Amino acid sequence: MQFRVLGPPEVVRDGQVVPVGGPKHRALLALFLVRPNRVVSTDWLVDALWDGRPPASAATTLRTYVAGLRRAVEPQRSPGEPARVLRGHPGGYELRVDTEAVDAARFRRAVDQAAGALAVGDAVAAERGYDTALGLWRGEPFDGAAHLAAVRPEADRLAESRLGAEEGRLTAAVAAGRHAAVLAELRQFVSANPLREGARAQLMLALYRSGRQAEALAVYDEARRLLAGEYGLDPGTEIRALHRRILAHAVPPAPAPRPAPPTPGGTPPATSTPPASGTPPASGTPPASGTPGTPPPATGTTGTPSAMRPVPRPTDPTDPPRPTGPPRATEPTDATGPPAATGAGGAGGADGAAEPLVGRGVELADLRAALTEASDAGGRIAAVVGEPGIGKTSLAVAVGATAAARGVPVVWGRCPDVGQAPPFWLWRQVVRALTAMPQAGPTGSAGRLDGFADGPLPGLAGGPEPDPAARFRAYEAVAELVRAAAAPGGLLVVLDDLHAADPDSLLLLRFLAAVLPGTRAFVLATLRPYEHAATLVATVAELARGPGFRQVRLGGLPAAAVADLVRRRTGVPPGEPVVDRLVTRTGGNPFFITELLRYRADPAGADLPPSVRDTVRLRLGELPAPTRDCLDLLSVAGHDVDASTLATVLRRPADQVTDALGAAYTAELVTEAGPGAVRFRHPLFAEVAYAELLPPRRAALHARLAAAYERAGDVAPAELAHHYGQAVGLGHGEDHLRWSLAAADDATRRFAYENALGHLARAARGLAPATAGSPAAARTELGVQLHRAALLQMTVGVGADAVDEVCSRARDLLVLVGPEVDVRPALWALGELAANRADYAVCTDLAGRLVRAEDDGTGLIAAAGAYLLGVVDYFTGRLPAADRRLTVAVDRLRAVDLRLLNRQVGRLPVLAAYNFRALVRSLRGDAAAARRDIADAERLAEALDDLYGRANAALFGAWMGLQERDVPTVRAAAQRCREIGAANGMPHFVATGTFFLEWAAARGGDHDRLPVMRAAAEGIYRPGLRATRTVTFSGMAEAYLAAGDPATAAALAEEGLAVVAELGESVFAAELHRVRGIARDDPAALATGARIAADQGSGLLLARFPVDATGPR
Repeated sequence: MQFRVLGPPEVVRDGQVVPVGGPKHRALLALFLVRPNRVVSTDWLVDALWDGRPPASAATTLRTYVAGLRRAVEPQRSPGEPARVLRGHPGGYELRVDTEAVDAARFRRAVDQAAGALAVGDAVAAERGYDTALGLWRGEPFDGAAHLAAVRPEADRLAESRLGAEEGRLTAAVAAGRHAAVLAELRQFVSANPLREGARAQLMLALYRSGRQAEALAVYDEARRLLAGEYGLDPGTEIRALHRRILAHAVPPAPAPRPAPPTPGGTPPATSTPPASGTPPASGTPPASGTPGTPPPATGTTGTPSAMRPVPRPTDPTDPPRPTGPPRATEPTDATGPPAATGAGGAGGADGAAEPLVGRGVELADLRAALTEASDAGGRIAAVVGEPGIGKTSLAVAVGATAAARGVPVVWGRCPDVGQAPPFWLWRQVVRALTAMPQAGPTGSAGRLDGFADGPLPGLAGGPEPDPAARFRAYEAVAELVRAAAAPGGLLVVLDDLHAADPDSLLLLRFLAAVLPGTRAFVLATLRPYEHAATLVATVAELARGPGFRQVRLGGLPAAAVADLVRRRTGVPPGEPVVDRLVTRTGGNPFFITELLRYRADPAGADLPPSVRDTVRLRLGELPAPTRDCLDLLSVAGHDVDASTLATVLRRPADQVTDALGAAYTAELVTEAGPGAVRFRHPLFAEVAYAELLPPRRAALHARLAAAYERAGDVAPAELAHHYGQAVGLGHGEDHLRWSLAAADDATRRFAYENALGHLARAARGLAPATAGSPAAARTELGVQLHRAALLQMTVGVGADAVDEVCSRARDLLVLVGPEVDVRPALWALGELAANRADYAVCTDLAGRLVRAEDDGTGLIAAAGAYLLGVVDYFTGRLPAADRRLTVAVDRLRAVDLRLLNRQVGRLPVLAAYNFRALVRSLRGDAAAARRDIADAERLAEALDDLYGRANAALFGAWMGLQERDVPTVRAAAQRCREIGAANGMPHFVATGTFFLEWAAARGGDHDRLPVMRAAAEGIYRPGLRATRTVTFSGMAEAYLAAGDPATAAALAEEGLAVVAELGESVFAAELHRVRGIARDDPAALATGARIAADQGSGLLLARFPVDATGPR
C-alpha cells in the first residue's frame, strides 16, 4: 500500500487508487500524513480538520471519519481485531506507514541522488534523477487539503522543493550540453521565479552558448534592476562573475550535447510553478549557484538541509563539471526568513557566504566563532547593536550563510518596527519554522505547541483568567523544541529587530537563555541601541550572564570601507574628497550611503541633503497629493495595508487609490506586500512619513483607520487600542478604554501577561482622573486594578511594590464605586491577596466587611469572610478563635451546592477552610480531627475534579506533618504535592513540595540534605510570597537542632523571630523561642516560648517545653 501527497491525497493498493471518502476524509488522510508514525491527539485533529472552527459535534464526527478511513486502509481487518495501520491510542490516533510508501519521501530521495550525481559531474544521471523525482508529481501538493492551516506549511515546503528539483533538472541539462533544448523552459522558469539566481545564471549561460550574448547580458540587467529596486541588494557573487566572463568572452565552451535521458514512464517533465506572491528568497544562505559543478538548492519536504550535510564553497557558474564533494543544501525558505538586507555589502566570505561584508570582517569572524562554540561547547547568545541601516541584518545574513554552508539549519523571527506587535510574535515565527523540522517530532514539544504559531497558546482553558502553569509549560516546550532542533548539528536562531519585540517575547527569550547552555543552538539578536528601554536593558543584562555572551556594537564604516562600498556599488573607485564628504554626511551608515547612490545624488555636491531622512522628505514632497495621502495613512498603519482599506479610510474609489499608489511605486518608496496589499520598502520611509504629519492630522488618521478596522472586525484588539490611543485627544477616550480592556483580556488568554499589564496600565491611567466624580469609572478601574493585581502576582511576585501600589489603589476605589455596586468579590480577592502578603491587618478589615455584607444567596460570600478571618487568626496565633471561624466557614461551605462550587473552580479565590482548620486542630493537639479535615479537603477536591484542590490538600497534609514532626506523613504528602505540581505545570506546588521533601530527608537523619533544604525554602518565596516564613524557619531550625548543629539552629530561629516582629505572624513564635532557648541554653527564651504556646492554646507546641519552663500545667 502506498500513500500520495504530491497531488490530491490518495491511498494506492496493488496499483489502484482506493476510494477513501469525501473531502473531509481526504483532509483527514492529509493530516495523518503530515504527522506520520506519530500519535496525534483528538483535540489537535478536531481543531485542524475544521481549521480552528469545529462544530459542537466535531468529536463524534471525527470518530466517523476515522472509521471510514480505517476501512479504506485496512479492508481485511476483522471486527474486534486491533488496527495495525490506523491505530487508536488514549486520546488520539496514529497512522503507521513505511516511509518509502509515501511519494514525498521517494521524491526527496530521488532529488538527493540527482543532486549527488550533479555534484560529481555526472550531469546525464542527474537530469535522469531529477526527471524521476518530478515524475511523481500529479498536481499541487495536498490538493484539496492545502488550505488547512495545519497542512499549509508542509504543502508550501513541498512546492518549494519541487521548484528546487525543476531548477536542478535544467541545470543538469545545461551541464550536459543540452542548453539549446531547454532554453525555452529556462526562460519560462526564470519568468515565473525571477529571484532564483541559480536558474537565471543557467539562462545566461544557455543564451551565451547559443550565440546570444546581448540577450544573456539583458537577463543579468533585469536581475540587477529587480534586486536593487525591490530589496536594495546587488546580484550575488556567482552571477556577477558570470556576467564579467560573458562581457570578456571568457566563458568555457559547452560540452558536446548528450541525448536527453528517458523520462520515467513516458511522463513529460513537470513545468514550473510560480512562487507565492513574489516572496524573496530567504536570506541567511548564499544565493544558489545553479551551476554544473554545484547543484542548485534542493530542499526536502521538511524544508531542512538535505541530511544536514556540510556544504562546499560555491563554484563559478562557468566552471566545468568536476567532483566537489557532497551536494549543496540550503536553509529552508520560509515565511520566517530574514528580510532583504541593506547594508555594507552582501553576506559573506569564504565560509559559505555570497559576498564579503564591507568593513565588518572582525565582527563576522567573532560571530562565526560563537556559532562554532555553540555547536561544540554549548549554546550561545550574541547581540548585534546599532542604529537603523548600520548593517545589523546584513551581518546576521552573513552568519546565516556561514551556518547554512556548514549544514546548520537557520530560522528567523522578525519584529515589526512600528505599531503594536501581537504577543509572542517573534517566537511564533521561530516555532512555525522549528516544528517543521523532523527533529521536532520525537520530543513531543511540537505537539505541545500546536496552535502557538497561529493563535492562543496550548493549554488554554478558556476565558481571560490567568494561567501561569500553561504559560510556563509553553516556555518549556519552546525550549525543548530548540534543544531538539539543535541536537543533530546545531541551530542558528536569528531574532531580527529585537528592540521592537513585545514584552512576552522578551520574557520567553530570558527563559530560554537559562537553558541554552545545554543545547547546541546559537541565538543571534539584532537590535537598535536600547539604553533608553528598561525592559531591553534588563533582558540584555540577563542574557549577558550566560556563558560566551557577545555584544557586537556596529558603528559607521571608516573611510576605507566607505570607498570600498562605493566602488562595489558603482564599479568606479571614488575620489578621496567624495569619500570624506560621504563619511561626514552619513556617519558611515551603509544604508544611507547605498540609498544616496541609488538615488544618483551627488554625494560630494554642495546641494547634497544632510541625511537620508532629508532625502526621503524631498522624495515624499515631490509626490502628488493623492499619493501622499495614501502614504500618510500607510505610515499611520505601521505595516502593510490592503488597497481596499486605504480606499475606505480615505473615502475614495478604489481605482483612484490604485492610480495614486502608482507614483509611490515609481519612486521606489513602496512595494507589494501580497495580492492587493502595499507596504513601505523600508521602515525608515514610514518613520519619515509619520514624523512629517502634523499632530491633528496624525490623530485623525489613526481614528479613521481604527474605525475602518473595527467595522471590518478582523484586527487584533491590541491594534485597535493602539490606534484609538493615538486619537484620545479627538474624543476617542472611550474607544481606547474599550479596546484596551479587550486587548488585556485577549493577551491574558494567550498568557502574554506583560502585554496585558501594559494595556491595563494605560486603561488605569485613562480612568484615574474621572473616578472621583464617576462611580461608573471607579467601578471600571476597580476591575482593572484587580486584574492587574492577579497578573502582577504571577509576573513580579506577590511581595513586589507594584502589587502593593495596585492593591492600595483598589482599596481606595472601594469607597468610590457607589452603594449599588457589589464589591464583595473585590473584598474577597483583595483579602486573599493581603493574607498572602502577610498584611494581616488589611486582611482583617476586608474580611470583616465581607462578614458584615449580605450574602449573595450562594453561601460563598459568608463562607469567605469567616474563612479569611480564620486564616488571620491562625497566622497570628489566635487558635481558639481560628477554630471557631474556620468551623463557621466549613459549615457554610458544606451548605453550598456542589454544582455551584464546580462552576467557580479557578474563578474565585481558594476556600481552603478544611485545610486551615486541620492546621489549627493539629496545633491544638487534636491530631485525629486534623486528619479528618485533610481527608475532607481531598474528598471535596475529588468531587469537584479540582486539580488545584488536590495539590493544596497534599501541601497542607505535609504542612500538618511538619507541625507534628511526623516525617513519614510529610514525605508521602510532599511527594504527592510535588508530583501533581510537576505534572500540571504548577510551580508553587513543586517548590513547596520540594522543601517539605528535603525537610523530611534531613529530619529523618540525612543531614547532608540540610543545605539543600534551606535552598528549597528560598525557592518558595522567590515569587514574593511573604506569609508562612515563620513556618519554614521553625521547621528548618528544629531540623538543624535535631542534627546537632545548635549554632545554625539558633541563627535560623532568630531570623524567624525577626519575621514574627516584622509581620506579626506569631503562630510559630513559641517553637522559635523553644529552639533558640535550647540552642543557646537560654532559660528565659524557653519561658517566653512556653508562655506564648499556652496563651495561643497550642497544646502541641506547649508539650515540647521542659516542665520547669512551663510551670504548672
